[in-house]
Amino acid sequence: MNIPEIDDRTRLTCDVLVIGGGTAGTMAALTAAEAGADVLLLDKSHVRHSGALAMGMDGVNNAVIPGKAEPEDYVAEITRANDGIVNQRTVYQTATRGFAMIQRLERYGVKFEKDEYGEYAVRRVHRSGSYVLPMPEGKDVKKALYRVLRQKKMRERIRIENRVMPVRVLTTGSGSDRRAVGAVAFNTRTGEFIEIAAGAVVLATGPCGRLGLPASGYLYGTYENPANAGDGYAMAFHAGAELSGIECFQINPLIKDYNGPACAYVANPFGGYQVNAQGERFVDSDYWSGQMIAEVKSEIDSARGPIYLKVSHLPDETLGELESILHTTERPTRGTFHAGRGHDYRTHDIEMHVSEIGLCGGHSASGVWVDENARTTVPGLYAAGDLACVPHNYMIGAFVFGELAGADAVRHARSVAPAPEDLGGQIAAAHELIYGAARRPTVRRSPRSSTSCGAS
Repeated sequence: MNIPEIDDRTRLTCDVLVIGGGTAGTMAALTAAEAGADVLLLDKSHVRHSGALAMGMDGVNNAVIPGKAEPEDYVAEITRANDGIVNQRTVYQTATRGFAMIQRLERYGVKFEKDEYGEYAVRRVHRSGSYVLPMPEGKDVKKALYRVLRQKKMRERIRIENRVMPVRVLTTGSGSDRRAVGAVAFNTRTGEFIEIAAGAVVLATGPCGRLGLPASGYLYGTYENPANAGDGYAMAFHAGAELSGIECFQINPLIKDYNGPACAYVANPFGGYQVNAQGERFVDSDYWSGQMIAEVKSEIDSARGPIYLKVSHLPDETLGELESILHTTERPTRGTFHAGRGHDYRTHDIEMHVSEIGLCGGHSASGVWVDENARTTVPGLYAAGDLACVPHNYMIGAFVFGELAGADAVRHARSVAPAPEDLGGQIAAAHELIYGAARRPTVRRSPRSSTSCGAS
């Protein structure tokens, strides 16, 4: 690769820069564009199939539907599930704005399950309250969003750059006067060096799916999207933004030997539940919480282990419905995995284990600190989705905070003066971060010499 000179960099400008084209990033870009901003949307992969929605979603975990649940009850439930370590103002935003977001997604063509009376068919999985809303065609969520992104009126406002990976957020000022003014990135295919000047920056890069190799030893066999490697955490930290809740790391119940969710919370409304080797239930609720994970780990390590998601007792019609959900969205390889072992839900329950440690606001509470408008502690810098520290945010919360970030980023961008030109030091440091290793000579290890022992 020919290393580009700093002065040969490509320069791009926009009102709002959105980094990450998944759930929250797509919504932030759409919202900012609808408000009249010129938006640049970057993705290190391709927006069409990036993020946790790449293979769809089987349902919504936090739908607070008027007449079915109250926002205050949902906030209390999440506070309890996260052992009280929450910023309730942010959770309340998801609780109060989630229903309007569901309606917005329906206008985009996303479908949610309804009963024979046309009411949303929410189901109970949490300890109290019914918030789970299945999505019968959930595999098509990202397709629906991408169609909206590519509408003519959106294309006029949103420029998409795929295969472009930002490494640092550019800032100006210091202390309380510091603000985000853009980013530095490179094209992962061509090596092109890129500087972006922006009025505001939205980080929507997903969680840090792993801190090392997963239990399987397979590099990409993570619970989260394997591309979610913690980029946004690093960019926010180096920009001076506060990280929060890191002690609330994520551990999830998995299918044993397969790094994907066992989906007890999906099977539970259909009559599935977790049992130990004696067939006994051992958790009060299949909804994720610190208490539930502790109970799962304790049971696995005891003489009563291993543990299973019990589904073999369910009627064939119900199992067919479960298979249509679990084997077509999020992890289509789940069905292939079971088939490879000769297992069928009608004859075998699903052995479970626990995942490796990760960081994720969507499933736990660790991430970049944000207020109720998705603002970080650095003016002009926003975070949304699994990157943001909004406990148990899930898909609807990611959409809600993407919307909040997009709207407030436009307001901020219109209120500030253009960034100064002299950001050379930050740009040079980013250039070294990207290309420095390519300048250094390759160190070749000598083959390990073998020696013989004993007399010859």
